[in-house]
Amino acid sequence: MIRTLPVALALGAALGASARTASADGTKGAPEPRTGPPSGIEPADTVPRGPQPPPPAPEDRWERHPYTFFQLGPALLALPAAEVCPVSPDKCEPGETSLAVSVQNLYRISDFAFGASATFGIGLRRDAAVGDPALERDHTRSYFLVEGLFRYYLPGVGSTWQWWIGPSLGVVILNDTWSVLADREPYSDTDFVGPRNTSMATEGVALGIIAVGGAWAFADEWLFGTHFRYSNWVLPSERNKTPTNDYASLAGRIDVFDVGLELAYRLAI
Repeated sequence: MIRTLPVALALGAALGASARTASADGTKGAPEPRTGPPSGIEPADTVPRGPQPPPPAPEDRWERHPYTFFQLGPALLALPAAEVCPVSPDKCEPGETSLAVSVQNLYRISDFAFGASATFGIGLRRDAAVGDPALERDHTRSYFLVEGLFRYYLPGVGSTWQWWIGPSLGVVILNDTWSVLADREPYSDTDFVGPRNTSMATEGVALGIIAVGGAWAFADEWLFGTHFRYSNWVLPSERNKTPTNDYASLAGRIDVFDVGLELAYRLAI
């Protein structure tokens, strides 16, 4: 019994070695598992790619997103065919030119913009008024406009340059003022109660038939531009009259040409 124990151990060791050899021979020719992509599909880093678009310029954000902008600038108002009658309806002279300043606020989304503006103008003519020559009566004229604006921006011109076209609609207030020499050059520094001149306002409709303009973006938020506009002012056909027998200097339909410059600052929304 004791003699058969070493024989059994030797036989078990021989059988274990034979099993390990057979296992090694069975897996020797087996293919190794693939770790890459399936056959016929190349890795992503080897797939050829087409030309990539350049990254958008920083200023393109003004075209992709809505924004608001504020404008300020001077303008020249020309009324070449207006019948200016500072003395009486029977004594008229053609033409009027005024210097004006305008403030605008508009909101732009895509190719459209809308907003409002306020304009104040002063006539360059100073006319003599009816009265005793010793009084040296004088007449001046000023304008105040409040308008709604609409613009269409031409597409495809980029963000550095902008070109637009559009109408407007609002109200115009004509203010005629008559004064005497004592009003303009008082005899003393004493302030008297009450106005030193006579004023009369005439209200009408301001219809902007067409306006065109352009602007150059010289900085990310700043633009400098210009505009040209043709408008009609529709005032009462019958001239207003003051207690001193002075008449409104303008009446009826008036052709107005507006040329100006603009400095704008825009804010992204």
